[in-house]
Amino acid sequence: MLLIKIRLTGLPEEMDEDDIEEVVIASETIADTEIVGGRRQGHIPIPIQTDPADARKISAADLAVLKGRFPHLADFSDSFLMSRTTDELLRIESTSMKLRDAERSRDVEDRLHANKTALATKTAEVMAGVDNRWNILHEARFLGGAACSAQELWSKARAVIGINGHPPLSNYDMTAVGLGGFVTAKGWLEIGNPASTKISLKLFNINNCTARASASRAAAASDELLEVADLGEFKLALRALRTAGQFVMPWNYSFLALEGFLLQTDFCKNELIGDDRPAATLTQFVDFILQTNADRWRDSLGFLTTGELAAYWASFHGARPKAKAEAAKTSKKEAASTTASKKEKRVRFPWVDVCHQWNTGKCNKAPGTCTSSRGTVLRHVCDWRDLANPAVICGQAHKRLQFH
Repeated sequence: MLLIKIRLTGLPEEMDEDDIEEVVIASETIADTEIVGGRRQGHIPIPIQTDPADARKISAADLAVLKGRFPHLADFSDSFLMSRTTDELLRIESTSMKLRDAERSRDVEDRLHANKTALATKTAEVMAGVDNRWNILHEARFLGGAACSAQELWSKARAVIGINGHPPLSNYDMTAVGLGGFVTAKGWLEIGNPASTKISLKLFNINNCTARASASRAAAASDELLEVADLGEFKLALRALRTAGQFVMPWNYSFLALEGFLLQTDFCKNELIGDDRPAATLTQFVDFILQTNADRWRDSLGFLTTGELAAYWASFHGARPKAKAEAAKTSKKEAASTTASKKEKRVRFPWVDVCHQWNTGKCNKAPGTCTSSRGTVLRHVCDWRDLANPAVICGQAHKRLQFH
């Protein structure tokens, strides 16, 4: 009995259990057909080869058909497959399908852990070829995503492509993700250079991407461009920056780290209370971080992670003069409000049996007939009080309105 080690890769993920069972049955049926030499309805008859030397020969055309019909055979080299009989090939495929089906029944966490452990031994051989970033793309572009740390990927890119990166382009398909026309020409120029300290979020503001912009305008300094007006405009420019960065440098996760920090803090909402231009403040911070990461690229240091950006924001916002002025202005408002509330607070005097209406000339009742709401007789005497001793009244037979 021939024992063959099967590699469990290469099966299309979209195949469900019914598809697996169908392929297994088909492969076993074709194998049985070859052994007995009979014809079965719906299957191509495979002639029996009587010569032992010819029994292990499969033509290139037949091999291409078998590899197209049974995906697992594509994992093996053509020389190995052409040295096998059709029966052996089909049983390899059948066994591979059964093992793959058994693997799918495993727990998801176990499968992920097993795949991670296998990374140390499974390597991909990258064949030499050509690539022009346009209509000729090397197969290495479609390898699985790197599972190492983002900082390690950044450092490896720094060692491979150097300081200034690759020649910048502007024909990336931003329209496919709904952001066509959001990046200025200078924006594509600066984002293509990971060491650029001239990059600014304003270069990714759609209001700066006019169709009639001249070449001099497109190459102008970022401080001559329109400011980001509000938070909605800021969020759209940030998304354009992050998306453009992923098109130009798929290995660069610094833009995602910056966006992640702003999303986690709800765009620094708590710190920007009272700021009449929050979008401008956030734009200044984003520009500061972009330029800092460019400096760190030059120095072969890792980019600022989402966790590190919290400390940078605290330092940036706390050192801004405008923030200090707003804090002082808020303190003054609070102090004025406290003083006003103290002034408005009324002094409560002890109750006395004196008619206050008579003292202001509004009570015309005869003495002894004036009473309170509870029936207490009120005296018609002066109710003036000294604030130093409010419990004592004047008590003289005159009105406060006339003599005090």
